[in-house]
Amino acid sequence: MPPRRPPLSAVGLAMIGSQMAGFTILGVLIDWAAGSVPWATCLGTLFGFVAAFIQLIRSVQSPQNPDGTSSPSDREGGPG
Repeated sequence: MPPRRPPLSAVGLAMIGSQMAGFTILGVLIDWAAGSVPWATCLGTLFGFVAAFIQLIRSVQSPQNPDGTSSPSDREGGPG
């Protein structure tokens, strides 16, 4: 049986959403300053989506130790 994972927290999901919104707003501001509507907005939204998706993937993967190995509780069979 696979190990149980803790559910994603609301704060973690809000952070993922704010990344996408932040990059979109940055794109809108760049477009407003440069007069290049909608290019920076589209690129900011795309970059924010990719960054949020990468963060989401990292948040659902199993935690690892700093040296890159899985923690002992994540190994198959567990202790004993």
